[in-house]
Amino acid sequence: MQTNNKEENMLTNKEISDQMLDSANMINNVSRTGNLYGKLFAIKDMQIYLLKEEKLIKEQIEREDSK
Repeated sequence: MQTNNKEENMLTNKEISDQMLDSANMINNVSRTGNLYGKLFAIKDMQIYLLKEEKLIKEQIEREDSK
C-alpha cells in the first residue's frame, strides 16, 4: 500500500512540476508577445510621424515650386 502511495505522490509531484513549467513558459511567451507588440506599436507611431513629415515637406516643395 505504501508503494502505491509513493507512486501516486511521485505522479502528483511530476504533474505539479509540469504545471509549474507550463505556467513559466506561458508567462515567458506572454512577456515576449507583449514586448513584440510594444516594438510594433513604436514602429507604427514612427511610420505615422514620418508620413506627416513627408506630407509637410511635399507641401513646402509645392509652395516653393509655385513661386
